[in-house]
Amino acid sequence: MKIPTIPLFAAASAVAALHCSAQSTISDPNKFAWSGNTGWMNFRPSAVDGVITGERFLSGYVWAANTGWIRMGSGTPANGYAFANNSATDYGVNHDGAGNLTGLAWSANTGWVNFGWATANDPNRPRFDLVSGNFSGYAWSANTGWVNLGAGFLKTSQILCVDTDGDGMGDAWELQHFGNLTTAGVGTDHDHDGQSDAAEYAADTDPNNSREFLRIVSQTYNAGFTQATLQFTTTQPSRLYRIQRSTTLLATGTGAWADIGSPVLFTPDPGTTTSKTITIPGGLPRQFFRVVAVKPLQP
Repeated sequence: MKIPTIPLFAAASAVAALHCSAQSTISDPNKFAWSGNTGWMNFRPSAVDGVITGERFLSGYVWAANTGWIRMGSGTPANGYAFANNSATDYGVNHDGAGNLTGLAWSANTGWVNFGWATANDPNRPRFDLVSGNFSGYAWSANTGWVNLGAGFLKTSQILCVDTDGDGMGDAWELQHFGNLTTAGVGTDHDHDGQSDAAEYAADTDPNNSREFLRIVSQTYNAGFTQATLQFTTTQPSRLYRIQRSTTLLATGTGAWADIGSPVLFTPDPGTTTSKTITIPGGLPRQFFRVVAVKPLQP
């Protein structure tokens, strides 16, 4: 009698990569947007002056020969994680972690450029894709008209993480959830849910809510144990995910954790719970599965 391949348990984990740099994240040569009234707009006029896509907002400058410099934001919103866009000193373009853009840019020659004109589901809303980095949609300026971000020539190569205290958590995320950079640190677990604050950052879950962390909540199998459907929560639109399997639970060596499924990286389902069906390799008496959260557009 053939022994079916049955996982003994399922585990959830989260991983993140960190990168800090002062240079523009915009791809060269994929650095142009288009306005019918002003022509090409260069989001990377130089590596230092160009636009930086951060974890919660944009910063840096765009250059257009017909309008001059357009400032996307200072990089230092008053609260540390989002521009309020209610004063001449606290303005800029925000994004929600999932690539949707809002807020205001400024040009001394043409005035405000509005990235927040659209509803969340408008197909023409300004945004960038978390997998490819490609921008799409439109921004609006009363003096120059529509700015087409999706002309096929604008792409960010990464989402920049600033982690000034080196604790494995981005500054913007810490300020958003704790109001400072000192409450959370290496090894802390603020809500005592068994997941470190750094793991909650990697999964973009709420470190102040003990019921919210990345975990597998159910697993079902077909009659022949050749497929498994895993359901896991809490998933976020700001993260990509992968499923991994192991026969030993070891980090390295024979039977170590390895990616399974195609595509390896996938976006979550709408809402906070995601289901994924995978094919189970046969011939092994037991296998273990886990879901891993991945920060998008990391170098």
